[in-house]
Amino acid sequence: MNENEFFDWKISLDDELYAVIDEKARKMVVMGNFIELTAVLWLDQKGTLQLKPTWGCVISIDDAAKQITIRSAESLNMKEEC
Repeated sequence: MNENEFFDWKISLDDELYAVIDEKARKMVVMGNFIELTAVLWLDQKGTLQLKPTWGCVISIDDAAKQITIRSAESLNMKEEC
């Protein structure tokens, strides 16, 4: 996992995922292999974090710690997660 800071949130990403952050637009794009879009995160005008995931990822949110973990669905054994 690699860690990224997105304003006051910690974002943990699978090793094969990477983030592109545009602080001025207050957006983060999470990409995977072959420039495959995995998720988009942004802060709205009220400062609320918004998420737009794709079907190929699993997002875990710990709101108390302000920690978000994004993993590739392919890297998970879904039986263990359910």
